[in-house]
Amino acid sequence: MSRGETIEATFCFVDIAGFTALTDTHGELAAADLVDGFTKLVRQSIEPRGHLQSLIGDCAFLVFPDPVAAIEALSSLYASIADRANFPIIRTGLHHGPALVRNDRHFGTTVNLAARVAAQATGGRILCTQCVADAVSGAGVANVEIHHQGMASLRNLPEPIALYEIVLASFAREYAIDPVCKMQVDTRDAAGDLQFDGKRYWFCSLECVQRFAKSPKSYV
Repeated sequence: MSRGETIEATFCFVDIAGFTALTDTHGELAAADLVDGFTKLVRQSIEPRGHLQSLIGDCAFLVFPDPVAAIEALSSLYASIADRANFPIIRTGLHHGPALVRNDRHFGTTVNLAARVAAQATGGRILCTQCVADAVSGAGVANVEIHHQGMASLRNLPEPIALYEIVLASFAREYAIDPVCKMQVDTRDAAGDLQFDGKRYWFCSLECVQRFAKSPKSYV
């Protein structure tokens, strides 16, 4: 059996936030179509800076040579998604370091940590470890802000680690988020809107309007 080789890279996990809610609301076929669209956008945004290593369900595992290449690709991906109404928001986690590659599969603490960081992110956010934040900051990447998020205890790790949020300032989100299925909704062309507890919410479909109206506290 091949021992494989050790490489150093930036490992990134990107998935669709609220995918379970989306599937429950719009059905399996709509969810599958959205994953196909998500996969296409991922490939268009990351190549040739990095590559899509695998796609399991709605989660894309991406590999880049360094943090700067990763952020440049993610800037393109997030901008393309922000321009689309009726498309779900995504979340991302990154970490940089060594990993073992064997039979085109990656193993090691670095990969596991990247996945744990991604699990801490909420919709629309990019979270990373300090080594990624330092590399991006040191490179002076344009239109990027980095904010320390404090220490976080991650699953199966003995000590808390520092997390940082990377904010992409090159585009502004112009859509509201449907609180039921987490789709982006153009407020000028929404299927409906409701007000609850002093705040207005917009919806991508009448089904989402009805679900929210029955139990608004479940979604806010």
